[in-house]
Amino acid sequence: MNELSQLFYLHGIGYEFTKYTGEQIFFSEDTRKRALQCCGVDTNNYNKIAQLNYKLDVEPWMQLLPNVSLIEQTDFYLKVKIDDRQLSQTASVSVEQLGIKCEFTNLDDLIITGEYHFNGVRYIEIALPLPSIPIGYYHADITVGEQHASTEIWSVPERVFQVEDTKKTGVSVQLYTLKNNERLGIGDFSDLLTLVDLCCEHNMDYILLNPLHLLFCDMPERASPYSPNSRALLNPLYISVDLCEDSKNNAELAKIMQSDEATSLLNKSGQFINYEDVSCVKYKLFKALYNHFELTASKLRRDAFNTFCDKHQPTLQTIDSQTPLFDYYLQWQAHLQLGLCQERCMKGGMAIGLINDLAVGCAGDGVEFKSQQSLFADNASVGAPPDPWAEGGQDWGLPALNPQSLAHNNYSFYRSLIRENMQNVGGLRIDHVMAIRRLWWCFENNGQRDGCYIYYPFEHLLAILKIESHINQSIVIGEDLGIVPPEVKHALSSSGIFSNSLFYFEKQNDGDFLPLHELPSQCLLMIANHDVPPFTGWWQHDDIAIKQQYHLIDDQQSTQITNQRIDEKTRLLRFINATANLTLTIHSDAKSVYRALSQCLAGSDSRLFALQIDDLDEQQYPVNIPGTDKEYPNWRRVLTHTCEEIFANNATLLAAIDSIRKG
Repeated sequence: MNELSQLFYLHGIGYEFTKYTGEQIFFSEDTRKRALQCCGVDTNNYNKIAQLNYKLDVEPWMQLLPNVSLIEQTDFYLKVKIDDRQLSQTASVSVEQLGIKCEFTNLDDLIITGEYHFNGVRYIEIALPLPSIPIGYYHADITVGEQHASTEIWSVPERVFQVEDTKKTGVSVQLYTLKNNERLGIGDFSDLLTLVDLCCEHNMDYILLNPLHLLFCDMPERASPYSPNSRALLNPLYISVDLCEDSKNNAELAKIMQSDEATSLLNKSGQFINYEDVSCVKYKLFKALYNHFELTASKLRRDAFNTFCDKHQPTLQTIDSQTPLFDYYLQWQAHLQLGLCQERCMKGGMAIGLINDLAVGCAGDGVEFKSQQSLFADNASVGAPPDPWAEGGQDWGLPALNPQSLAHNNYSFYRSLIRENMQNVGGLRIDHVMAIRRLWWCFENNGQRDGCYIYYPFEHLLAILKIESHINQSIVIGEDLGIVPPEVKHALSSSGIFSNSLFYFEKQNDGDFLPLHELPSQCLLMIANHDVPPFTGWWQHDDIAIKQQYHLIDDQQSTQITNQRIDEKTRLLRFINATANLTLTIHSDAKSVYRALSQCLAGSDSRLFALQIDDLDEQQYPVNIPGTDKEYPNWRRVLTHTCEEIFANNATLLAAIDSIRKG
């Protein structure tokens, strides 16, 4: 192996991958060199390349311990690297915060778990047995002879946090699409409380939300929750004005609500959210809430606010603002209201409650990127390789994290990100979970679009998910749609992480839908999500008509897609009729087919089954058309009916599904 090839391997630059067609694709050296250059490596400086190889390959064997030491709860071994001439020396390990002090007088008796030869010296890795260590992160000191070192021990459970192993049912919702009880144009936490109560009445176990990440208050039309300003902060637009204590006896607030601007918004009831109008009015109301807090808050509330700011200080300080205390106040209120919704879930008997959603990346001009810019690669963004839905591949335009930088400060960035997104919820869905193993990078190479896979410190990132899930009592769902390496699927499954399946894509090699008994059990099963058409629109071909309307496809493409859709519908009917012994036909209405399909899937062994509230509302318009930005009003479409109306209209179906799942 030459030095450049060695650095490709040590730096996580991919060599090949298997395309969805089964074809094995190899990346050219030129492509791999460009990926290294995005990581700040001068690929023409062979002295620097040699130094990096030494740092990544040899140097770790010269140190007793790495900065982070993973200890599995199945064995509790601390792995230490020594020169084999040190086997005659004594060793000690101290974990002061747990009162642990271990002495080892005979290292010869210990298990050797690895070896490395360099310059005629044999270095070995030995396993020091430690007593039981609770799940979490701990500082440890070690001495071997005259050598001293310290490490952060991560005590890693075998699996992520689990709930009772029974079938669970819930709904998925894009929160902003809910009909707003306050008539301020966007679904908020008050509407979520209403949804929680309805779900509890119908014996549901969870509500899967869209990412609640902070967007751009100064550019409100940038509405995608999957291209956020910061993934560690919440979007204040979800704050319910009425739920805030500072709305009581607030004269300034009442005056704003009576203004022409607010009255106009209150009287609007369009199909799509006007984020400019909503943001303008709500931020004026938020300012009135904050002013009232500053003037009237009790010492108890001020102390609570200060405690919140202290607890979340590292994250709050990333906010780029001329009025930081105002923005901190909004984060406080958003956390309080989200917590109130989760508390209501638990009181109502839900097994899980709210499930948050973590986007795969952040926007390149947001505060998350700016505050952590040293962790990101240069001129590289993340996306996906060619697949059946995007033959040219996808570039999501989100900056790519440099895998070598993630270890900075003991992975503090990723730990904080996961912890923040597990606050006040019972579960976390991780969008494009393959990112903890590998990500497709997109970059320009010699004036051409290029890309390849980059590998990440999988073992450490998975360990963080396991530890944080237990600390925060949160289940974990990994969205694994697309091309997923077998080792990732195995690792997620053995770690107790739920996969995520869309029934639209669960097919056999011949194109027929999988039989019910072949659907995965350790899985969140859904008919549709935000990236595919709602069922009614899909069945009626409305999504095809919309693409034509917005000139996203031409007449010839429309005809081709329509013929494919008719074939898919025929296969779907074959699945439903065989499973439920029905006689639905291609002429059956969407509502009847959807209800039959939902009841079929409710009988699967999938531990989590979610009904999309868009489907219960019989939506025709998608909330998002992947691959579009300005062409179609993504992330703006609201529901036609209120939550109460949707649940009343589907009461019989929901009762039948509950009976099937609990039976």
